[in-house]
Amino acid sequence: MLPPFMDPTPPPNPSQQLLEHISSYWISQIIGVAARLRLSDLLASGPLSSDALAPRVGAHPDGLYRLMRAGVAAGLFTEVPPRTFTLTPLGACLRSEVPGSMRDMAITLTSPGHWRPWTDLFTAVQTGRSTVRGALGANIWEHFEKNPEEASHFDRAMGAFSSFIATEVARLHDFSRYARVADVGGSQGVLLTAVLRAYPSCRGILFDLPHVIDGARAQVEAEGLSQRMDLVAGSFFEPVIPAAEAYLLKHILHDWDDASSTAILRQIHRAALPGARLIVVEMVLPDGGEPSRAALMDLNMLVLADGRERTAREYEALLASTGWALERITPAPSGVNLIEARKQVTPADS
Repeated sequence: MLPPFMDPTPPPNPSQQLLEHISSYWISQIIGVAARLRLSDLLASGPLSSDALAPRVGAHPDGLYRLMRAGVAAGLFTEVPPRTFTLTPLGACLRSEVPGSMRDMAITLTSPGHWRPWTDLFTAVQTGRSTVRGALGANIWEHFEKNPEEASHFDRAMGAFSSFIATEVARLHDFSRYARVADVGGSQGVLLTAVLRAYPSCRGILFDLPHVIDGARAQVEAEGLSQRMDLVAGSFFEPVIPAAEAYLLKHILHDWDDASSTAILRQIHRAALPGARLIVVEMVLPDGGEPSRAALMDLNMLVLADGRERTAREYEALLASTGWALERITPAPSGVNLIEARKQVTPADS
């Protein structure tokens, strides 16, 4: 019997629907290999045979044909016999130099840093702890330091993902009232760039680890923002975060458990000017138990980083314990939320 994803009609019964879910990791790997081989880039100018593509991508002709034939089932290509393929709109998303490219995301999620820890989800559920060290011999960040090519795909994937939501953040929050906006753990500065472009009166501070800041300089210069964005290297666990009127914290807290998240929020609170705002960009788990992609991401954070997604109540409690008063939570069309908080005066500030 063929897996249901190869049949365009809906699965007729629960068993076949479940089989589709069980075998869906085949699709992930098909997409990941197609992305590594840059097949979408090569097909962008028109149809090509798998035999013609094989020497260009360093693949065995029969192996590549079988991959691309499976890619038809995955929706990436269409086949024009004999053994000639064209690109579909879905496959076009794997092109390298297109807005919203998913190539780096496809490579990242099917590479060892993400893939191997997930193969031992059973242990993560049994222990409540990440399986990264057992799978990789290091935590995820140490793994990336030892594997710079994989790290570069991850950085670009996160940058592309940030571009999806950057304009939403700039639209949903009024940054015109701030002189300085600091993006803590801001990677390549994609989010901060969108804010500075939307609000010309603001000055930005991009704060991240030294090797990340070194890699971001060229991007900031290419955006023409060198004169408006200060690049500051450091750890958000140490008292070196610059002072600002507003802080962005996108997809940082979900990387960490409550103790580490508390430490990060306290360091930002210590640096923040009186009355400063904190804009946390994260998924929010529903309180009522309804289906949510945030629940899938929550499990991903358990496996990879001992992190977690949180409910609105959990975020409110976490913020309150570190001197931040929750003001509002605003959902964005992309599926994230803007969790906005104001700095409160604590006894340590008095």
